Amino acid sequence: MRKKWSQKSWLTLIVLLALVVFVLVNACAQLAARRFQTSLDLTEEQLYVLSADTVAAVEALPEDTAVYVFSAEADYPAMLREMLRRYALLSARLTVRYADPTENPVLMTHYQQMGATLEAGDLLVEGAKRIKAIAYADLILYDGDEPSGIDLEQQLTAALLYVNSAYTPRAVFTSGHGERSTTALEKLFTDNNFTVETSAVGVQELGQPEVMVLAAPAYDWTQAEIDILRTYVDGGGKLMVFLEPTDEAMPVLRGYLAELGMTVQDQVLFEPKAFAAGSPHNIIPMYATHAITAYFADHPIYVVLPSSGSIALAAAGRAEALLMTTPDAYAKTNLRYTSSQKEAGDATGQYVVAAIADSSVFLAASRMIYADDLMGMSTYANRAFLAQVLTALWSETASVSIPPKGLQSDPLPINGAQARTLGILLAGVLPLLTLAAGVFVKLRRRRL
Repeated sequence: MRKKWSQKSWLTLIVLLALVVFVLVNACAQLAARRFQTSLDLTEEQLYVLSADTVAAVEALPEDTAVYVFSAEADYPAMLREMLRRYALLSARLTVRYADPTENPVLMTHYQQMGATLEAGDLLVEGAKRIKAIAYADLILYDGDEPSGIDLEQQLTAALLYVNSAYTPRAVFTSGHGERSTTALEKLFTDNNFTVETSAVGVQELGQPEVMVLAAPAYDWTQAEIDILRTYVDGGGKLMVFLEPTDEAMPVLRGYLAELGMTVQDQVLFEPKAFAAGSPHNIIPMYATHAITAYFADHPIYVVLPSSGSIALAAAGRAEALLMTTPDAYAKTNLRYTSSQKEAGDATGQYVVAAIADSSVFLAASRMIYADDLMGMSTYANRAFLAQVLTALWSETASVSIPPKGLQSDPLPINGAQARTLGILLAGVLPLLTLAAGVFVKLRRRRL
């Protein structure tokens, strides 16, 4: 009788212990899920994986920082909600709070009275030094009417750096020479916490901005203006210069660039193989070995340069190449060419299309490098490349470059030669290999 009772007792004890262990494990798992980032991201684009830049920025927050989401938590898009949750897990100094403006409009009104422009769905980041509003429309990228990407990480991480920084850098876009900026180029600066101004050199007092931008001037500068520019650079200022092939000589501006070791040549470049969108004038340059281009060794996406000229670098070594064509590229000196095909007289060779001098003056021989459409495509590296240039020119700024998360499977940016090679492999070589394998197996079976 005692033996039977003892066996039942042991079985009961084992069952009870198993139940206790199950409850404890389940409770611990739920606590861990809330406290730590234990969920797996199995999405193709790794939508919820935060970049090393974000992790470093959040972990280094010097003061308590709050992110207010002006929406009911249940109504906010699940993808954005999950990314915000992962932000909050990175540091105890960062809190994410949801405030439904329809049920509690006081909080939104408070920040609107402080100067923030806010609507339902927007984010408000409050740090030790200032506040910054992020419009909901800036968090989602669209291709037409279809959402194509999430830019929350770039917007929020840059805002976290901004609201805890005591200084705001300035970027001045020059005017008075037919300059042609774009919304995307100016947004590159505002996304990296710069204030953007437009000013005429020699007419308005510039002070000493961190960066000056010459966005494809159509007309030459005066010698007096160049002297101001030279003094600015000699005093530690940084320049970003964009030029395109033109019949306008511009000897003064180009003469100054030549002093820095970069001579602009008026010719249009074409690539017989490395081009995009089916047109040889949309060249895909290669990255030269440089600290600015090191990022792309692990991120193999490429810049597209439509209608690009070339830059001859002086042998003295003052200027360094950043982007170059392949050795098969050819140049047309007649800017009113009628055919994109290589013709007699078109010089073939490897050309420099972007360079930097003295780590202070960046020059690109294409205006279209900062076109709105190209800067907005995650398939191409135009925005990321210029962000790397900006960071290199003024490294003290609280700037960050985080590519958007794609919601669509972007087409592979392959050039014409690669497309033909893949076509031959898929349509010719693989079927032939399959047929040969079948014949081999059949002959072998007959011998057996």
